[in-house]
Amino acid sequence: MRRMVQASLCATVLWFGMMHLDGGFMFKGVAAGAAGTSNDMRTITYQYEAKTLLARPGGQPERAGAPNDRGANVGQAGASADAGNGEDAGNVGIGDEPAAETGAGADKGAGAEADTSVGKGTNDGDGEVGGATTAEGKAAESGTAKGGKAGQASGKVVYLTFDDGPSQHTPAVLDILKKAGVHATFFLLGEQVERHPDIVRRIANEGHAIGNHTYNHVYKELYGSFKNFAGQIMKTDDAIHNAVGIRTTLVRAPGGTYANFDKGYFDAMRAAGYRVHDWNVDSGDSKRLGVPASEIIANVRGSKLADTLNVLMHDSGGHEETVKALPAIIDYYKKLGYSFKTLDEKTEPMQFHLANKPKWSRGDVAEADKKSLVAFAAKLDRGAGAARQPEPVLIVHRGDDTLELDPSEYELVNGSIHVPLGKLSEWLGGTAALDEEEGVIEVTLEERQWFWLTDSFPPKPGDEERLDVPIRATLEQFGMEIEDYVFTKERREVWILS
Repeated sequence: MRRMVQASLCATVLWFGMMHLDGGFMFKGVAAGAAGTSNDMRTITYQYEAKTLLARPGGQPERAGAPNDRGANVGQAGASADAGNGEDAGNVGIGDEPAAETGAGADKGAGAEADTSVGKGTNDGDGEVGGATTAEGKAAESGTAKGGKAGQASGKVVYLTFDDGPSQHTPAVLDILKKAGVHATFFLLGEQVERHPDIVRRIANEGHAIGNHTYNHVYKELYGSFKNFAGQIMKTDDAIHNAVGIRTTLVRAPGGTYANFDKGYFDAMRAAGYRVHDWNVDSGDSKRLGVPASEIIANVRGSKLADTLNVLMHDSGGHEETVKALPAIIDYYKKLGYSFKTLDEKTEPMQFHLANKPKWSRGDVAEADKKSLVAFAAKLDRGAGAARQPEPVLIVHRGDDTLELDPSEYELVNGSIHVPLGKLSEWLGGTAALDEEEGVIEVTLEERQWFWLTDSFPPKPGDEERLDVPIRATLEQFGMEIEDYVFTKERREVWILS
């Protein structure tokens, strides 16, 4: 491999990788002298003068604001827009030019204003039982929320909820939900958000709702004092915002509120604008380690039906059986005529009634701690809730061939669309192979070779698929160019000149 690299690089500089650098771009290249002169690969940098795609001299877009021949607007590359966040992205470029900040907001969640029902709830892990009621303390068995008219039906709605993630199991859950065409609510742990921000982005991009499940799920810390609980809520709120650019009002207390919350906890959370959700269907997937899928399915089917159901499940480590059970659970509710929705800030929370005797010895919620949480929440621009509209698939055209990339497979970075190097190369008829010894990814296309550094070293198998590269700059290295593109909130397509 080393000799091959030296020979192929003898008289040329091969480009790979890209990052912004003072308004230009820094391309990292591998250069070698005459064959046999050195066994060491040297990294050198070059300044690259960015070009504006489809723009005339002077920076004016060629057809900005006018419909193109494919029925969409073409804007100047790098046009200012909040892209990739569920807001109206406008027309943004796909070139390497800097653009406005991305991923900074969220549209209103898709969940409807749901009524709540009375049912039994169980804490996820300790077996305590309480009755689920509305946040105001009472709701009718029929599902009529407080203030609703007697006998007014709310429709049959089920909220699938997943706690304790994200984890290695969450992508499989998302795959199942996508295939079934349903959306769910994910109550995330802050420490897991920090470990898996890419999964959090996928959750949001695919139209699911995100809730706050505290930072570390440690009961004695959370319920030893409200100060600790509020601190974890704030820390997780920031972690979610850092990962995906949204703020959420949705909260689920680890273990549920029964015997963990007292009136002071409820009052303080309500004052800060948080909506604390328990459940009325317990899948039982956390009663012990390794609960089999058959038992999880039986627990769900054996639960009492109501017009509104909030189903507790988990997508954390050790819950692969929940993943196996999920298709049957979805099918069960579909056959019963339920619609699937996500929780949002308008959904009336289901909450367990207050226990006669809390299990924790602690003082009352200090007014200072309550005010601290309220002040934190008051500074936040929560927008409209925790869910975002799904982003569209990116479609790349070359002649009659098309490459489709799900929202989780591409990303807009400062006006440049980044796509998986391996998938792009293979679609173009080439190959992408990882050299673990040298730490490079070798792309062979039309009897030519290019080399990219991996994101990590030592590299791992599969890095050739995980490495994202700017599509325009990469195509230019392959001797290709982009003919046209559309990048709006509803539609994202690129045409390569064939």
